[in-house]
Amino acid sequence: MLFVAMVQTFFRSFFLQTLWNFERLQNVGFAFSMEPLLRQLNLPKDVFRKVLRRQLIFFNTHPYFATIAMGVVYAKEKARESGQETEDPTVTVLKDSMGGAFGAIGDHVIWGTWRPFAALIAISLGVMVASPTHAWPICAQWWIVGFVCMFNAPHLWLRWRGLQKAIHDGPGVVRWVESLYLQSWAAQIRRMGLLLLVVLVLAYLGRWSSSNLLIWMVGVLLGTIVIKRWSMSGFAVFYLVAAGSLALGFFGIH
Repeated sequence: MLFVAMVQTFFRSFFLQTLWNFERLQNVGFAFSMEPLLRQLNLPKDVFRKVLRRQLIFFNTHPYFATIAMGVVYAKEKARESGQETEDPTVTVLKDSMGGAFGAIGDHVIWGTWRPFAALIAISLGVMVASPTHAWPICAQWWIVGFVCMFNAPHLWLRWRGLQKAIHDGPGVVRWVESLYLQSWAAQIRRMGLLLLVVLVLAYLGRWSSSNLLIWMVGVLLGTIVIKRWSMSGFAVFYLVAAGSLALGFFGIH
């Protein structure tokens, strides 16, 4: 049944990045995920192997959008009444174009916008609900559960719904992706995140007032600005601040 194959492909897509390689990146994970769908074509064994082997060409995209490309490739292969033994160059071009476009959108919308915003929401709830006396310790400790649920809910929906639409619409699924207005939503979320960050800092300083804390925060801010002017990466700045905080705590400076 097609539905069972879709469910199998959906779960296999979570292993898309388990066999990265320098030459063709996500090709093995893509072929592994496509195998249940391709079996629905009821091809002869030798032809099926050729079709599956064709999925091992270069492929790279954002993992949350990969199921859309899988659905489109399945729709294209299904539409070919004959000639599965030979490679269709349009499928290769389609995979490359979708991979690049969805990769750029995913990096900007998911990694650069939604993930930080979900983390900010979770931290805000923990700060707002918790108190210096730890009257609500469970809420303060379980904010990470809220982050995981909030971040993954849209991503799981995108994986499944994208696969459904791609199988049904084929290359026309691009219009469905455009109708989601992901870039516009990302811009709005960034603005809300900045406002929430300001509120969070003010609330934190108001409830945990400490001159040492304020001095440390100002020092981190100024130091970050100076370090960034040296073109140091954001990861390096983060780990430098974390190491400095641990060092101060080790020497009894809180």
